[in-house]
Amino acid sequence: MSRDTSGQLPAWARLPRPTTTTLAAVDICRFGTRRDAPTQLLLRKEMYGLVAEACRITRVPWYDCHREDRGDGALFIVPPDVAADHLLDPFANHLTVVLRRYNRLAGPATRLRLRLAVHAGQIHRDEHGVAGPALVHLFRLLDAPAFKKAADSAVADLAMIVSDRLYTDAVEGGGLVNPAAYTSQRVTCKETRARAWIWTPPTH
Repeated sequence: MSRDTSGQLPAWARLPRPTTTTLAAVDICRFGTRRDAPTQLLLRKEMYGLVAEACRITRVPWYDCHREDRGDGALFIVPPDVAADHLLDPFANHLTVVLRRYNRLAGPATRLRLRLAVHAGQIHRDEHGVAGPALVHLFRLLDAPAFKKAADSAVADLAMIVSDRLYTDAVEGGGLVNPAAYTSQRVTCKETRARAWIWTPPTH
């Protein structure tokens, strides 16, 4: 959990009741194939820096997000007053740009390719952290074999998967979403069978 400069948790994160907000998880593709620790540590550092920069450009308050490290990736949950559609096309496009800039100077071993999953729902807290069905669904989307296959075959260095609920709400609400950039996909991962939407950057 992030803290502000006074060392206190953000006010929204201290609320005892469940909070409805937007959840995102990012994962470094093929992280396990980078077998030496220095390379893995470098990739993790760069991933965090690029995600934080993309948040800043998108005006998503990275330092007010709940953040949890996942070894080869990270979970971040934005404050509930941040519009969910900011984490879709705006954030994904900005992350693509900063990734492209980084990869221009990266060698084969340090090139970064990322998968991003975004969902919206209730988060619950206990003494160990955050939990709830929305969190489970987010990681089922991120780990879905169909999404991993789509990300591996994509030309770009970023692929994003969005829950059907969030995508539908954003499109129907006239949010910052270009429906033509998304492809409908049925995903299966463990007990989850759901429709989702996959976004990849334009190739032109």
